[in-house]
Amino acid sequence: MKTSLDHLPKFKQQELATISTILRDTLDDYLEGKTGSKSEFRILKIILFGSHAKGNWVSDPVNGYISDYDILVIVNKAALVEDYVVWQRAEEQIDRKVKSAPLGLIVHDLNEVNNRLQQGHYFFKDIREEGIELFAATPKPLIEPGDLTEAEQREIACKHYKQWFESANDDFAMYNYARNDSRLKKAAFELHQTTEHLLSCALLVCTNYLPKSHNIEKLSKLCAQIEPEFKTIFPLDNKFHRRSFRRLQRAYIEARYSEHYEIIAEELAYLEGRVLQLKALVERVCLMRID
Repeated sequence: MKTSLDHLPKFKQQELATISTILRDTLDDYLEGKTGSKSEFRILKIILFGSHAKGNWVSDPVNGYISDYDILVIVNKAALVEDYVVWQRAEEQIDRKVKSAPLGLIVHDLNEVNNRLQQGHYFFKDIREEGIELFAATPKPLIEPGDLTEAEQREIACKHYKQWFESANDDFAMYNYARNDSRLKKAAFELHQTTEHLLSCALLVCTNYLPKSHNIEKLSKLCAQIEPEFKTIFPLDNKFHRRSFRRLQRAYIEARYSEHYEIIAEELAYLEGRVLQLKALVERVCLMRID
């Protein structure tokens, strides 16, 4: 795996060093005084992948798009993956100290990564081939990836498409029902689910990978690595667009549980139009992949 960051400007190299240090220091601080199995938690590798690793990152703040620092953290135990306190603390510190690009963090344990490589999962194969190692507790490389035949890849992609595109259509039908009944909070939640499942569909069909996240902004950015047109679906170029998208983003939790959550019909109408464009894009991208 590559280790050089020479293709990046010096300030980005420094920011990536800061990210790596914060991730490791946060875990070290968390482990102080811990006993039992948690005391054995370790970070094994920190890998930069995506546009900053490939050298095609985008910085377009005027139109609301800046490529993430996509970071894969590989740990020694599955329980550490689910220990969200560690990763939330690290993300909060990184957000305060790293300013040129947001963090896109995913965490997996070594057994899972190696198993997926062995099974020929192309998301992890791409990271192994194109990623840049920022930190390694051991020089031992990830295992050699297995290969799926084209027929096997197509079969997997077809199953994902059928499941997730149908799910998105069902969600959109529920959205229409709630909107026509003037239940705007319920409609916002269903539109969020439509969006999440469309983005999940694109990711699974094209990469056979889906992070454990309901964050549609994070999912959108991962999709934009597959097809740059995904960047245009939810523009953040003015106050109305930003407010509408943020309310859609928050709808997964707040539209169900917060009495203070609000969304207006004008915002829903705008978001509906964007989601329909997303649906058309996902359908086109997925069918091209399958065919």
